[in-house]
Amino acid sequence: MWQKTMSNPNTRYANTLIDALIASGLRRVCLAPGSRHTALVLALARHRNEIDLYSHLDERCAAFFALGLAFGSNEPAALVCTSGSAAANFFPAIIEAHQSRIPLLALTADRPHELRQSGANQTIDQIKLYGDYVDFFVDAPLPAADPPAVALRHLSTLAARAFNSCKRKRGVVHINLPFRKPFEPGADDAEVMAIEKPATTKFLDERVKGESGLSALLTDEALARPGIIYFGHGSCRSEAERKALTPWAERLSAVSGFPILAEFTSNMRRGKAICAYESIIESHADLFSQAEVLIRFGSPPLAKNMQDFIQGNHLRYHIYCSRAGEWADDSHSVTHHLTVNPAYVSVDEWDGWSSSSPRDRWSEKWQAADRIARHVIVDQINAGEYFDGAVLHDVADLMPAESALFVGNSLPIRHLDQFGPPREKPIFAYANRGASGIDGNVSTALGIGAARREKPLVAVLGDITLYHDLNGLLAIRRCGIPATIVLLNNEGGGIFHRLPVREFEPHFSEFFITAHGLDFRYAAALYGLKYIRADDRAAFRAAFRESVGGSESTLIEVRANAQADLRRRNEMMAAVRERLNAAI
Repeated sequence: MWQKTMSNPNTRYANTLIDALIASGLRRVCLAPGSRHTALVLALARHRNEIDLYSHLDERCAAFFALGLAFGSNEPAALVCTSGSAAANFFPAIIEAHQSRIPLLALTADRPHELRQSGANQTIDQIKLYGDYVDFFVDAPLPAADPPAVALRHLSTLAARAFNSCKRKRGVVHINLPFRKPFEPGADDAEVMAIEKPATTKFLDERVKGESGLSALLTDEALARPGIIYFGHGSCRSEAERKALTPWAERLSAVSGFPILAEFTSNMRRGKAICAYESIIESHADLFSQAEVLIRFGSPPLAKNMQDFIQGNHLRYHIYCSRAGEWADDSHSVTHHLTVNPAYVSVDEWDGWSSSSPRDRWSEKWQAADRIARHVIVDQINAGEYFDGAVLHDVADLMPAESALFVGNSLPIRHLDQFGPPREKPIFAYANRGASGIDGNVSTALGIGAARREKPLVAVLGDITLYHDLNGLLAIRRCGIPATIVLLNNEGGGIFHRLPVREFEPHFSEFFITAHGLDFRYAAALYGLKYIRADDRAAFRAAFRESVGGSESTLIEVRANAQADLRRRNEMMAAVRERLNAAI
């Protein structure tokens, strides 16, 4: 089977594992520097013509970049590091991958067993390092000098099981791999073992294409009640999913009479989808209170008032359609839990169904409220003082078709959801909403860009979020990923102005706002980005058009005032409320 016997058992061990992973379908890998994982790196390097390898200087950036690769490609990505605290730096991205159900495969090198808990340098306890954030963990055996055939078959089946679990469960797999010195190939290993296509275990998912199971739950009794179809973050992640899910959902809405409410990062905000639902519930909550049926997809709602609606409303039916069997119900009010693969639904499920006029009138109320709220918002943006919410509206409006938009947590994603208009020319919007952290956002965005090359990439980030992952900007040049970075700089944690703690001065300003006084033009210069300051609408729209239409990576900074922006938003909501109360 092998060309020759190898002097270094690490080489055969690593080659067998990596060959099987690639035969299983692995195509994207992020590497961080080190020594103990040498055999894995060299095994991967043998496949340079088959896979994409991305080298990073920092493990945390590498992990979030891999997260972005998996997010953007909708396929598992692997990350490889040396032993010790290097593996610990993968943890934030692994948490995000677990929470968002994004497939990541972590391969961590480790010390051999005799060095564990011995006081040896750079040695930590890596067994189940990531705890319950991993769906499948294996502490692999040490390489042996003359392994039996079953040991090599074990490596191949381990690789196949790991890749299948990662892909099927949409989660994280961690394989911990101990190595003894020497790590480099020996003198007798010059003729490297031939790359073969090892036989890998095939896993066939049990699924029935075209049938979600939802139609069986929509009885006449359920359909007699007013209801809502809600698409949360991550409902649709690929063009194949959108092609299947969009007509299926539109037909579901037609036969049920339930309006579709769609978060911007659900990638379902098209057609007759209700965009201004947050403004409606804030200004005209009575309309929401009438709903008795909720059909929900994706992550739990982003908007707090939507969360409060679910928590406080006694729904007769709360049907959650999960992507991979995950539980996403912090309200603990789900009455029916389904596993629905968005790529395999079919509009044929609704053949023979028809809508009735009473349900049509319920949907028409929503459409009317949405038109009014959106019209007021646009008028206010066109006529009033420019503020951070208007920036997100303009970004969503100006994005080229088929481009990728990554939006940072805290205020940017909330503004995008509230003020982002519908898009008939599709884009894909992404965000790290699994753990909703501000760590690694730059690297995740650039990983998405790498997975979607030749498509424009825009990332909208707050100042603290950008500061937290400035190191990630190095990948723009190092990995060749052009990007437009929109920086909303309100000099600290502006979102905390929405919380009651704002009344507790001076501690609020000192410990929550965390003003920094940083001049980000120097960060742009350090990482080779063009820098533009654009504080008014005309300047911003011109700079944004120039950047997304060109090839030069640009940091566009918009200086904002968190308190003034909050007042501006509240004024807009008052205007929406006045118009809705007069019309409905």
